[in-house]
Amino acid sequence: MANFLHTAFGDLGTGFPWSVRMVSTSADSEAAAESAWHAGFLALWNTAAFLALMPSTTTFTGTSTSTANSTFHQTTKTSTLATVAGTSASPALPFQTSLIVTLRTAQATRWGRGRIYLPGLADSALASTGYVWSATAMTDVQTALNNAFVQWTGPLQFQILHRRGTLTGPGANTLTPVSGADASNKPAVQRRRGDKFVPARTTITT
Repeated sequence: MANFLHTAFGDLGTGFPWSVRMVSTSADSEAAAESAWHAGFLALWNTAAFLALMPSTTTFTGTSTSTANSTFHQTTKTSTLATVAGTSASPALPFQTSLIVTLRTAQATRWGRGRIYLPGLADSALASTGYVWSATAMTDVQTALNNAFVQWTGPLQFQILHRRGTLTGPGANTLTPVSGADASNKPAVQRRRGDKFVPARTTITT
């Protein structure tokens, strides 16, 4: 079994990237693992109801898979490009707004969980009173993610990578297999996205 480092990426508007990363083990080759990883993201982004929640300025542009060494750094890498844009005409929310998916393992402690910060949905995906994603949007998100996991399950066994050792849990550079996942209706914040955006400032008379 080999360990793989997966990335999916795209753009928020012009010049502001988003990306997500996951770790897996697989009996397949790097090329086959990348094929499964890419197929899953295509299945997610090509779910029409999900795409209708995504701003037209948010795009998915590709994936990559790298074979990890013993300290989980990249060695060889296989990449696949794509061009899929959201179809919602509604405005995008701030750069840092994200749709969060929590990965769960058999371990109940904090180190037994992982997170994927997908791009934020359009403002039309908010509930009628705002603050959270609507129930309808979450049903569409669930469908899209289920479509992705159909492609991933079997070829890839996702893992939580523990970079640092813990006192009572796993050691450094060890893995815990993912056994489930769920998506939150609470918009999350991924601070790195849009950090390079230079804001326009309005002068206040004091």
